[in-house]
Amino acid sequence: MAAANKRSSTTKKVDDSKKNRQRSSSVTPTPTEGGATTTLSNVDAMSTLTSTGAQTSTPGGGGPDISNSSTTATSNNNGNDPLEKTTACLPLVYGSMAFNLGKKADEYSTHRWTLYLRGPNNEDLSTCVAKAIFQLHPSFAQPVRELTTPPFEVTEKGWGEFEAQIKIVWKDPKEKPTLLTHGIKLYPPGATNITPTTSKEPVIAEHYDEVVFTDPAENFYKQLMRTSIAPKVQSAEPAVQAAFKAYGDEDDFQTLVEAQKFLEKELTAIKERMVFATDNLVKVEEALREIQEAKKASSSSRKSKSSSSGSGASKKAKTSQS
Repeated sequence: MAAANKRSSTTKKVDDSKKNRQRSSSVTPTPTEGGATTTLSNVDAMSTLTSTGAQTSTPGGGGPDISNSSTTATSNNNGNDPLEKTTACLPLVYGSMAFNLGKKADEYSTHRWTLYLRGPNNEDLSTCVAKAIFQLHPSFAQPVRELTTPPFEVTEKGWGEFEAQIKIVWKDPKEKPTLLTHGIKLYPPGATNITPTTSKEPVIAEHYDEVVFTDPAENFYKQLMRTSIAPKVQSAEPAVQAAFKAYGDEDDFQTLVEAQKFLEKELTAIKERMVFATDNLVKVEEALREIQEAKKASSSSRKSKSSSSGSGASKKAKTSQS
């Protein structure tokens, strides 16, 4: 899965009568201008990963991966020299999780949702991430949240789906930030704010990808390698943590198996269609030959009759003259 350059778009499922009203209400109120309240807790959002720098994305799982790695050279620049012919992959999971508030809901707070950036198995991304900047909908009292410590997540209450962004700033300033664009989902497929669901199961919208760093600086390379051995990071929301999916090679293997089965099924269907089309073509060609032969026979018959008719008329003429 190449996530570095893909984008996801979301449909805002909102009531027109609410478009000019504030979309959110806070979880933990904090006074702001105008008497509104807001909350800041660490969370992340599911989205599409867009690399704004040299990073690209490849599929995989687990901790950082290294490929085409040459022997690490001794740096003469305090570890800021690039490691040539070296690539390092950092797995990321980004998404959103929404819970229906049920009887506790009101007109402007139907769901409690968490937008997050995390390691696939709760690895500590702060070893290489300097900060994560969350850009929420402008209707929130504090639409920009900048987090420098894990967990990198934001939790809020609201009633409408919208598109959020997460900007990852790396600890190596030479690495350009990576931008994640994600549509926060509040409703399961087939449900909207007009036809809501009362299910207590969370609505999870989540993606897994890897950011690939080519020729990273020596110090930054070491920071990337520490993510898999650093202590695990738990979500600040127990319900969110309990619903987090674990990732591993088994998932990739199962995906490949399913893909192979799908391709085999499609190939079988194509072969069957080709055989059917070939049989029909043979039948059509046979029918055309029969039609052509019939036309030839009909034409020969007409010529024969015409010739016989002309000969009879000539004999009658000679007899009359006699």
